[in-house]
Amino acid sequence: MSKQSDRRSVAPLLLLALTLLLSACVAARAAPPAPVTPAPPTMSAATPTVRGAVAPPGPTGGAAPTAVLAPATIATALPATPTPRPPGTPPRVGLQVGHLRSDELPEELARLRASTGARWGSVTEAELNLAIANRVKPLLEAQGVVVDLLPATVPPGYDADAFIAIHADGSISPAARGWKLATPWRTSAASRALMNAVAAAYGPATGLPQDSGGVTFNMKGYYAFSYRRYQHAIARTTPAIIIEMGFMTSAADRAVLFGQPERVARGIADGVLAYLRERDPDDGAALLPPDYPVMRAVAAGAVVRAAPRDDARILLRAGEGARIVPFDKLDGYYQAFVRAGDARVVGWVREDELIATDEQPVFPTPANP
Repeated sequence: MSKQSDRRSVAPLLLLALTLLLSACVAARAAPPAPVTPAPPTMSAATPTVRGAVAPPGPTGGAAPTAVLAPATIATALPATPTPRPPGTPPRVGLQVGHLRSDELPEELARLRASTGARWGSVTEAELNLAIANRVKPLLEAQGVVVDLLPATVPPGYDADAFIAIHADGSISPAARGWKLATPWRTSAASRALMNAVAAAYGPATGLPQDSGGVTFNMKGYYAFSYRRYQHAIARTTPAIIIEMGFMTSAADRAVLFGQPERVARGIADGVLAYLRERDPDDGAALLPPDYPVMRAVAAGAVVRAAPRDDARILLRAGEGARIVPFDKLDGYYQAFVRAGDARVVGWVREDELIATDEQPVFPTPANP
């Protein structure tokens, strides 16, 4: 056979091979990536030490909690500026499931990876938080709200119309009980309105008492609020609160948290919906937290009081140069975090007893949120 005949015989084979190769490449590019769904944690079966239903039925009737969205599946965050949303944009709410997948926290929060939260019997706080969050989500979505369920790791600069960190408490004292709410140290008007709305709904919905005076440094300094310190934190213009729903170690609180979770979820959802109805979406100023300078006490020192009044109880007498970090202001007084020696106090200080500095504010953040 001649060389010319050889070339004529091989050419169709080469063309066929190239066609098949090109088809495979096109198919591979067109095929969607396989979905990656993190396995949901399972709630342990009820034990004699836990009253009520440990794994409350989900919104679809199944006993197992639904999967939580991984951070990578959340829509790209909007710019972290107090600009109004485009007209017609549905409100967006982030529900963070406290302690969920805390072992996956990024390096900047590595010290919190071992934080497991409270527990009762074989039930962890993360499991309880997830069961409640999975009940809150459909209640909000039924009213047209876009909801992101978030684990312990917050997407960098997460921006939403509201952010609620869902937690439960625990104590060595069986008498400790009740719920509490907190905003970040520097509270925007929107965050305060969100807290007030949830507080007004949660108590009546659950019948649980408020743990008055129980708000801690760890709650106000919650890492997800600390946008100045961490990359994996909410945007400074995202209204935010943290809720401690009740004590897992209290039999009375467990009767509601475990036995009547729909009341807990309804209290949270109704409060969030009330806030979204009442807010002005065009009021960008309400989203901005106050930005006070770090202060130092004057030569004569500064008196830290329990309320913004000259006759209020004295909490601490701070000496000259004591570092004072304000986060609110009222009637000529700054509400501030004060560190004087080994003392850590939150109270009110007269404006004329302080001198502004150019130091950067640092609020305490929790070692065990």
